[in-house]
Amino acid sequence: MIKAPRGTQDIYGDTAALWQKIEQEALRIFQQAGFQELRTPTFEASELFNRAVGESSDIVNKEMYTFFDRSERSLTLRPEGTAGVVRAFIENAFDRQGLPSKIWYRGPMFRYERPQKGRYRQFNQIGIEVIGAKAPYSDLEIINLGVELMQALEIKNLELHINTLANAASRELYTQALKTFLETHLEHVCSDCQTRFRQNPLRCLDCKNTDDQKIYAKAPKILDFLDKESEQIWQDCQNGLEALGIKYKIDANLVRGLDYYNHLVFELKSSCDTLANQNTVLAGGRYDNLVNTLGGQQVAACGWALGIERIASLITAQTKQEKLFIISDNELEALKLAKKLRQDLNIQIEFAFENSKFKKQLEKAIKKSYNWVLFYLEDERNQNHFKVKNLFTNTEYDKLNYQELIEKISNV
Repeated sequence: MIKAPRGTQDIYGDTAALWQKIEQEALRIFQQAGFQELRTPTFEASELFNRAVGESSDIVNKEMYTFFDRSERSLTLRPEGTAGVVRAFIENAFDRQGLPSKIWYRGPMFRYERPQKGRYRQFNQIGIEVIGAKAPYSDLEIINLGVELMQALEIKNLELHINTLANAASRELYTQALKTFLETHLEHVCSDCQTRFRQNPLRCLDCKNTDDQKIYAKAPKILDFLDKESEQIWQDCQNGLEALGIKYKIDANLVRGLDYYNHLVFELKSSCDTLANQNTVLAGGRYDNLVNTLGGQQVAACGWALGIERIASLITAQTKQEKLFIISDNELEALKLAKKLRQDLNIQIEFAFENSKFKKQLEKAIKKSYNWVLFYLEDERNQNHFKVKNLFTNTEYDKLNYQELIEKISNV
């Protein structure tokens, strides 16, 4: 038997229904805020991610699925969504339609890393980007939309963590101070951080090694190195969150795993035990130089992405939708009735395609978690009435006319 590759999964049944719910709520909220969907290719030129994500990042160094096509072009399965969105923004001249461009996307991403709970090699994201708007109000808009989406999905126990990576001048001063601190602790940190120290010292703060985190807790904080511009943007973002009633926690070691961020960065974290160490469900920030880095004009931008798998794992209490299974001894009559009921009830309705025994049809309805079964056998058809049973409550209703049947299922 050929199995799915390690780190991938098949999505079906109740899980697929959860994904549909997440996507539908995201579509509703984003459309209300004037965002338009963009679907980019699953693979792009490798150079796009090397330049955008940063060659010092773990993604580029360790995790990308890169291959050569038959024309010897280096291509990479997208490890994240923002780079492709920015490439599309530049290539299709979205700015000609007026700025800012408000974009949302969804789809699979690919990273070669050790599969574990809440983390897959093919994983799926939903994200939003605002390109062509300066801080702080576009930052506040996207954070607020993320919070609204979590509320619509009834996900609780979330905490917003925020930090600033400031502008280039402030960040350079901080980087020098951080390097001085790290030099005295370099022999005590992991080999990955020793490499990060040489390439991009800020990346050390993103290390997940618990022993290293204890060391970095004593490191200098970027908040002590903000110039006037960076301090003003940082304060405006905090004031805006408070005005919106969004609670937050300042996390001075929050840097995110991508090199293109500046100014505000943030993560929505869950305290749910089911996610273990993979407790960040939504994350993003501002990236004012990425468009220019990839060949476009100098325009400010910000965005975030969420992992569908992690969000789905947090949605535990789903509202049971009415589902009806028609048990019949005549497939054509069952099909005719199903067609009419689907129009009048607008719920999921199914029947057996093959004329199996009554008991087998009932077993199928139970196995597929149908809460209603409608008995539509020869006696019911001849007498022009309906018999229906709620399998969850074990309540039975007999000799209903068609309108009574509709009302009974609609009102329960």
